[in-house]
Amino acid sequence: MSVTVRGVDARLVWGYLPAGTLGAYTVTRESGRWTLTATVVTSDAFRVAQHPLAFVAPHTHGAWRWPIATLSIVDGTLTASLGPPESA
Repeated sequence: MSVTVRGVDARLVWGYLPAGTLGAYTVTRESGRWTLTATVVTSDAFRVAQHPLAFVAPHTHGAWRWPIATLSIVDGTLTASLGPPESA
């Protein structure tokens, strides 16, 4: 089953500390694997390199939170593999 979540406002967090803000993003689930592609608005190079890092996307009743397994930022575009989502 394929799932796609799109939005225009999300953030990266290291624990509870902000690590970055994201503009347009797409989260997809294909064959049980979650991936993220997003436009980076701001980022803290030190915090983005720390673990555990998470992607947090607001929704109507709160936020979804995905742990980030791997992350790459190239020319303002973030690509990451994610763990399963949690409610935040």
